Amino acid sequence: MNFSDPQLEECYVRKFTLAAGFSGEMRQVCALIAVHDFFQMMEGPHSARVHETIDHLRSPNLRGGLRDWYRHCGVKLTPVEIEFREQLSRLTRENLEYNDMPVNP
Repeated sequence: MNFSDPQLEECYVRKFTLAAGFSGEMRQVCALIAVHDFFQMMEGPHSARVHETIDHLRSPNLRGGLRDWYRHCGVKLTPVEIEFREQLSRLTRENLEYNDMPVNP
């Protein structure tokens, strides 16, 4: 994954290493969400670093990992995490909400 900011990339690599035990895509999503949360807390929602993490999260090549991430989290999300999921759903134009109801054929 390529980043425009070296500090952002360094933080991502650290978080990616800590996300052992997940598939490659889910590790990327886990690391990106952790980096997003960190820089949003430190720099605010309008930070260029925050926007770059969102751009990576909404990229088509991570869509499967993003869906899997929210399936894995299920209903164990805080209100802030739910709002972020809804924001990503709007940006990707895809419902990322966990739904354990079986789909009718």
